[in-house]
Amino acid sequence: MKHLVIVRGGGELGTAAAHRLHRAGYQVLILEKSRPSALRRELSFSDAVYDGEKTVERVTCLCAENLKNALSLIASGRVTMLVDPTGRYVRKFPPHILVNTLDGREDESRRPLPADFRIGLGAGYCAREDVNCVIETIRAYSLGRIIYNGRCRVRQTTEDAIADGGFLRAPTEGMFRSPHTISHIFRAGDVIGEIFDDRGQTVPIVTPVGGVLRGIIHDHYRVATGMAVAEIDPRLEPANCNRISDKARCISGSVLEAIMAFENGGQP
Repeated sequence: MKHLVIVRGGGELGTAAAHRLHRAGYQVLILEKSRPSALRRELSFSDAVYDGEKTVERVTCLCAENLKNALSLIASGRVTMLVDPTGRYVRKFPPHILVNTLDGREDESRRPLPADFRIGLGAGYCAREDVNCVIETIRAYSLGRIIYNGRCRVRQTTEDAIADGGFLRAPTEGMFRSPHTISHIFRAGDVIGEIFDDRGQTVPIVTPVGGVLRGIIHDHYRVATGMAVAEIDPRLEPANCNRISDKARCISGSVLEAIMAFENGGQP
């Protein structure tokens, strides 16, 4: 029998995993925080927290109002989201598999939660210590590799960063605002948004390269210095802003493979 799959984090990778698992017939619950900061919002179910629902490539995720509502939505076969940043509701659900897409370098993200099988995405997790297996997320030859003992790569090369787009970071803390929407095309030197700092000054955010606005955080989101607020993709293909990427598809396929191996007793 297929397990319920709980995905911590509704950003791009969590969404791709949830999307593929739903299409494969699994019940899926996504746990998210109350104010998600995902940039690639057209590809992230996390936006359901703000709008009640979010559709990515013809699959819709509904944000539950409470635990009872979440159980009902899951039973009806809907991809369901619940605001639960710490995973305190995890014990309320039937036997399940946990897919952790949060940054495993943070102790809170690695905090063990009850599950029959745990999958971690990225180098912050260690197989056989924090989780049962880890999936490589760095764009390289080993992208999507399932690791049952040890960790993934850590260092990201310049080529990896270019392939994944260019992130624009907040030069100061304050409230972010931008009149632009995802898929807008910019030239190098254009202002993509601005930050109202605590001194009442407006600090513009200028893109050093031209390209498509692939991701941007919500207006009036309070940002910290150095936080990524937008992403410019130098490849001038606006349609890609609404399509799950090759990287996310690869990783989500590995998530599905690891789960099926576990359910069939095939994992080492």
